[in-house]
Amino acid sequence: MTASSSARPSLRPTYKASPVLYAVMRWLIGCLMRILYRYEIHGSENVPSQGAIIVVVNHLHLLDPLAVAPAISRQIVTLAADKWRSNPLIGVFLKLAGSIFVARGEVDRKALRACLELLNDGGALAVAPEGTRSRTGQLQRARPGAAYLATRTNAMILPVAFWGVEKLRTWCKLRRPRCQVIIGKPFRLRQSQDKPSTAELQELADVMSIQIARLLPESYRGVYAESASAVEVGEADLPIVPICR
Repeated sequence: MTASSSARPSLRPTYKASPVLYAVMRWLIGCLMRILYRYEIHGSENVPSQGAIIVVVNHLHLLDPLAVAPAISRQIVTLAADKWRSNPLIGVFLKLAGSIFVARGEVDRKALRACLELLNDGGALAVAPEGTRSRTGQLQRARPGAAYLATRTNAMILPVAFWGVEKLRTWCKLRRPRCQVIIGKPFRLRQSQDKPSTAELQELADVMSIQIARLLPESYRGVYAESASAVEVGEADLPIVPICR
């Protein structure tokens, strides 16, 4: 290896967008959301200013990233289905904003390594535990992937719930829909000395989704409606560690 090649700076991972470009895009997206919707954000003070965080969200619409990005004061990397990578419009937008593309229907080890690298570097990753968009608007059963990332990195988990983004078609009736984003309090999953089994990871993924469900109106809570209600009235306890801020 020559001296010139060894001094060459390492390439920035493709999912790491330029901070300046990201800030400009986030501002523009916020303006667009306020034009398209009566856009409201609640709980901004709950966003940790530093440290690795996994932003866990529900998944309602193609425009979900536009609803989340302006609400989070940190630069976040989103997970996106690999099918969008080659899309001339959406794919370019996701690449510029910073996304990790994931192959559906298989264990994408490259994407997994990128997620772990981002979190171990203290970054912020946005994940929909459901994995796919809900066709009914209600929460679906979570998949264990987000829990795996949390147990491997001990990252903080920030639950974010939103609704109304899926009502964009009401513009056809000359009505501007209301889109609300609620940011919950951050927490960590209780750590175990043993490597969690697949079943345990599923239970932890359910815990994360219950925290999302608690922020949603009952009509959006789906499979977690009963569990979220039980936690709210003190009939159930979750294996989480709240983060005092």
